[in-house]
Amino acid sequence: MDIKQLRVFMQVAEVGSLAGAARLTDLSQPSLGRLIRQLETELKVSLFRRTGRGVVLTEAGVLVQRHARTLLDEATALEQALTVQSESIIGSLAFGLPPSIGVRLTGKLVESYRRAYPKVHLSIFETLSGDLQERLLDGSLDIAILYSSSLSASLATTSLGSEDLHLICRRDHPEALEASISFQEVLQLPLILPGRRHGLRALLEQTAFKEDLAFKTDLEVDSLRVQLDLVGRGLGYTILPSQTLLASHVDGLVAVPIVAPVPRRQCVLAWSRDRALSPAAGVMRALVMGLFEQT
Repeated sequence: MDIKQLRVFMQVAEVGSLAGAARLTDLSQPSLGRLIRQLETELKVSLFRRTGRGVVLTEAGVLVQRHARTLLDEATALEQALTVQSESIIGSLAFGLPPSIGVRLTGKLVESYRRAYPKVHLSIFETLSGDLQERLLDGSLDIAILYSSSLSASLATTSLGSEDLHLICRRDHPEALEASISFQEVLQLPLILPGRRHGLRALLEQTAFKEDLAFKTDLEVDSLRVQLDLVGRGLGYTILPSQTLLASHVDGLVAVPIVAPVPRRQCVLAWSRDRALSPAAGVMRALVMGLFEQT
């Protein structure tokens, strides 16, 4: 039983006709009738009795009408309260995230936030995690998604979960045929990676150090788009989460799992400990956490 079914039921009860109720709603008569039948099935009662002039409520229908009116009044009050809350959140919010997450999250996130909180002036920054951390510390960002490697103690964080990193290569390269590739083998390939201020680069260097392996790159490229373009041209390989490759919609590239060890990065939502989260930042935090739980 849902609110739409109850509203349709109340409309039919008041008008006394399926056809008449259909004219007052944006539903066709078959669709309206289907919602009534679904409600009757869920409640296991007949709500209407047909007459020559239309329909009238059964005894069970009268009982449902009495309670439905209360439920709908409460639902309307809740909708109005949420609207007031949404409209009361105003001001501005500067939010940042790395490109490898932004490529799959920014559009959905901004759309949801703007729909719910239209009075907030939203500024979005997609840049390297090192830049994001500096912006959080100097106050030019309110809240940002970062990777947990090399985080400043001046930042408060909430965990968003982890993601495994994959080798990204052309479909026609021999590595693409493998079920997985070891981290040691990956480091022997010509790698196209971001600079040292990027969290992904720091994680890979730390992993290589722990495994006592030499680490080098052939090309340093901070732009995600350029990294993937160069890999597509056969100039090397890069390392990213498989979801980032899927969200980038680049043809001809595949993601191969890295093992022994699996490089895994922790994503966090971060803000300065010196500044309390504003209401606008607080609802952004809740929205980001909800979206991460869905992925």
